[in-house]
Amino acid sequence: MLADRSRTSDILSIYVPSFFIFVGMGIVSPVLTLYAQSFGVSIFLAGMVITVYSVGRLIMDFPAGILADKIGRRPLMIIGTALIAICAFLNATADNFWLFLLYRFIQGMGASMWMTSRTTLLADILKPEERGRVLGYFQSFQTIGQAAGPTIGGFIATWYGAQSNFYFYAATGLVSLALTYVFIKETESGKAHSGELAFPKDLTLRLLKNKGFIFASLASATAFFLVSGIRQDILPFYTAEAGLGPAEIGMILSVATIANLILTIPIGYGIDLIGRKPIVVFGLIVSAISMALFPQFNSFTLLCAVSFVMGIGTSGMQQAPLAMATDATIGEPRGTSMGIFRFFGDIGSLIGPIMLGAVADGFGLAAPFYVMSGIILLVAVATHLFGVETLPGKNSAKLRA
Repeated sequence: MLADRSRTSDILSIYVPSFFIFVGMGIVSPVLTLYAQSFGVSIFLAGMVITVYSVGRLIMDFPAGILADKIGRRPLMIIGTALIAICAFLNATADNFWLFLLYRFIQGMGASMWMTSRTTLLADILKPEERGRVLGYFQSFQTIGQAAGPTIGGFIATWYGAQSNFYFYAATGLVSLALTYVFIKETESGKAHSGELAFPKDLTLRLLKNKGFIFASLASATAFFLVSGIRQDILPFYTAEAGLGPAEIGMILSVATIANLILTIPIGYGIDLIGRKPIVVFGLIVSAISMALFPQFNSFTLLCAVSFVMGIGTSGMQQAPLAMATDATIGEPRGTSMGIFRFFGDIGSLIGPIMLGAVADGFGLAAPFYVMSGIILLVAVATHLFGVETLPGKNSAKLRA
C-alpha cells in the first residue's frame, strides 16, 4: 500500500464500509425475489427486481467512471452509498410492484457509483506485485458480510417478516455512509480531476483491442451472470420448491460465501504468484461443475455441499478478473477504465435473471443450472485458448497482442 496510508485507515475507510454494504445486500438476498413475487407477479417478473438493479448499474457505469476521474473518488462514493441506503428504506415502504422496481433501479445507479469509485480507489493505491494479496484482504471483509448477510436475513424474515429485511439493509447502508464520510481519503489521482464529461470513445476502442482487458471483462461478466441469475434469482426459487424455508435458504446461500471467505486470501496469493489467467480458468471450471450438480439434489445438507463447491469456483471468478483488468489498463484514465470494466460485468448481471428466468418459466427450475454450466464451460475454454496473462513478468509481452 502507499506509504502515507496506514493499515488502520485502510480498514476503516475501505474494508469496513464495504463489509456493511455487503451485509445489507446479503440480508435481502434470501427474500428479494420471493418478496417481489408477493405482489402477485410471475417468476420472470419477480426476477426483474434483480434485472432493473443491474440496468441501473449498467446505465451508470460509464458516467460513474468519468465522474470518478472528474470530481474524485470520495464524493462519488458518498453519493452512491447514500442512494443505496435511501432506496433500501423506500423498498420497504413500496406499496406496489412497479414502485418497488423504480427504487431498485435507482439503487442500482447508486451501487454503480459506489462500486466504481471503490474499485478505482483500490486501483490507485495498489502495486501490481501486491494486487492479488491486498484484493484478497479486501475481499475477506466483504465476503464476511456476504456470508453473514443471508443467514441473518433468513432469520429476520422468519421472525419479523420479509419487509423488515429492507429496513435492516437501510441501516447497514447508513453505517457504511458514516464510516465513508469520516474516514475515506481522496487519492492523488482523484484530486487531479482529469478527463472530460463525454463518452470515452477512443479509450473504449483501445480497451476492446486489449486481450487482457477483454478476457478479464468476459470472466467478470460470467461471474456476475452466475451471481445475479443463479445465486440471487433461481437458487432461492429452487430451494423453496424443495420445501425449504427462508432460514434454510439463507444458510445455503451463506455456505457459498463461507467458501469464498476460506479461499479469499489463498486465491489472492495465487493470483500474485501463479498468475491471473490460471486462477480465472480454475474458478470457471469449478463453477461449471457446481451448476451441473445443483439439480441432482433437493435436501438441505446436500444443497449446502454443492453451494460450497460453487463458492470455491466463484472465488477465482471474482478476484482474478479485477487484478487482470487493473494490470491491463496501466497508463489509462483509471476511473473511466474501471467504469468500462464494471459495464461488462453489469451486462452479465442484466442478462442473467432475464435469460435464466425465461428458461425456468419454460423448462422448469432445474434447466437454468444446466444452461449456466454450459455458458461457463464455453468461457473457460475461450479463456484457456485465447486469454493472455497480465501479471508483470509472466507473458507481459503478449498483454496487448
